[in-house]
Amino acid sequence: MAKGQYKKWLENDNLILLQGWKRNGLTDEQIAKNIGISARTLERWKKQYSQICRALKVGCEQANFAVEGKLLQKAMSGNTTAMIFWLKNNWRDKYNDSELSPEERKLAVARMEKLKADTRISNARAKALEGNSEAGALKESTTIIDDIGAIEHAENKDVKDD
Repeated sequence: MAKGQYKKWLENDNLILLQGWKRNGLTDEQIAKNIGISARTLERWKKQYSQICRALKVGCEQANFAVEGKLLQKAMSGNTTAMIFWLKNNWRDKYNDSELSPEERKLAVARMEKLKADTRISNARAKALEGNSEAGALKESTTIIDDIGAIEHAENKDVKDD
């Protein structure tokens, strides 16, 4: 079989091989190396040939289901670590490590948005001071300032609504 020829990898036997490699935990880079192509070529093949994409996806799903089944068995047999892992990933609203209330999470998100806006303002001012596109930097600063006003208004409204 000539390496790197996609037509060969569209044959059923080779699609099953791809699926098996993925099921066994190989990365796309490792699979590409087995085929004799670059990882970029494999990415392109996945986009162009749905059969290849599907085989790799099914193989990955098979591995996920197998691991999920084993994890569930361990959790059900009393393995505390497996139980914690299962609950944190499958019942996130109840079992998570965050000690923030939903309102505090909203406020933290709003503060992060404000911080990002402040950073954009600082960058725009720095550009203006350097003389790079002063009009563009001034326009960007004005837009960002308007964004901050909207965020602050939303923050204050959320606090008042509570």
